[in-house]
Amino acid sequence: MSDADTGYLGELRRNARPLAAAAAGSASGLMVAAYTTSVFSPYLITQFHWSRAQFALIGLTLLSTLAIMPVIGRLTDRLGVRPMAGAGVLLLPLCFIGYSFQTGNFLVFMALSASVLATGSLTSPAVYTRLIAENFVKARGLALFIVTAAPALAGMILPRVLVAVCDHWGWRTGYRVLAAYFLIGGLIAVALVPRGEPSLDKPVPSVRRLPVESGPAPSQPGAFREIARQRAFWIITGAMMLCVLPTQLHAAQMMLMLGDAGLDRYAAANAVSCFALGGLIGRGVCGLALDRLPAGRVAAAAMVLPALGYMLIAGAHGQVSVITGAMLLVGLSYGAENDLPSFLVARYFRLEIFSSAMSLVYCGILFGSAFGALLLAGLIRHFNSFTPFLWLVSASILAGSLLFLLLPARTQDVSAER
Repeated sequence: MSDADTGYLGELRRNARPLAAAAAGSASGLMVAAYTTSVFSPYLITQFHWSRAQFALIGLTLLSTLAIMPVIGRLTDRLGVRPMAGAGVLLLPLCFIGYSFQTGNFLVFMALSASVLATGSLTSPAVYTRLIAENFVKARGLALFIVTAAPALAGMILPRVLVAVCDHWGWRTGYRVLAAYFLIGGLIAVALVPRGEPSLDKPVPSVRRLPVESGPAPSQPGAFREIARQRAFWIITGAMMLCVLPTQLHAAQMMLMLGDAGLDRYAAANAVSCFALGGLIGRGVCGLALDRLPAGRVAAAAMVLPALGYMLIAGAHGQVSVITGAMLLVGLSYGAENDLPSFLVARYFRLEIFSSAMSLVYCGILFGSAFGALLLAGLIRHFNSFTPFLWLVSASILAGSLLFLLLPARTQDVSAER
């Protein structure tokens, strides 16, 4: 094998197919929902007369995935990406079709949202980024950038398309268009997953040849015990929990938050597109930096940006340019936020337990997001404004960012020591 094939970019050329599969899957899976679900919020609240405080409770549906994420992660380690993602690709669009038939019962809407998260978890980074952990060492950060940049690109386009569809044909049609997008894109992604994809029972020559990353395939309880004993797991999970308290502002509440900040519907849609652009840039910078610099410092620098962004939104009512710029800052960190868990887990844990560790980290992320949703609902009910919540999450993000600096320097990944 030539030096060109074994080098940094050569690793991308050799593994173009799994990289394309992971990118296509991320661009048509759960990550895209963060950019699209908030488009429907104003239409639903207007038609069904739900209060903003009531609507903020939708974030509690994140708790529905806590029980299934470890199972999904462990099954992905054992069965591989193809069967797990394939199930998600078929089930996720059905949930969006269900959205289009709702009649205003908020409990039904909550159930549908929980179903989106449960089925969408099968198309989440916990599943698709295993393809990256299996096939990349030297260019892992760059590969993760490509994978997570794909949904950001979709997020730059889809909100404007969906607003136009909802304005002309109604929000029910908008949900059906989104369901078709998820189905078609997901089927393409699953078709691209290599049929010889490794699992615990199939060695990975390009990665498992590294002794420090290999080991016996542990049982499910043994795998989780091994993960829980590592200090890095608690630092990563704790830091992410503090940084993801404003998750609902990225999802169903984004258009409402921007409206509360004084933007009209189209200015808000443009700000969401700017948020997606920031996500794309943040992924690129973070991915390249992670391949070259200490992971803890990169994580801290990347995740601190929304603290400033949310402060600007809280204090710049009606200033379109300032708020749009603040959304760019938030997007820069959101892009990094999607890269970091996969990269850090791949660096600090063995491949045999990669998806298991990812699933547990995502449980922490989901818990933090749900707790943030509960705080948001309570503060909106009390103050009838997003502003107090914006100040609160600015402080929590700052604390979480600093926590990343405690990550140990030594890792399980020999690529980090080169």
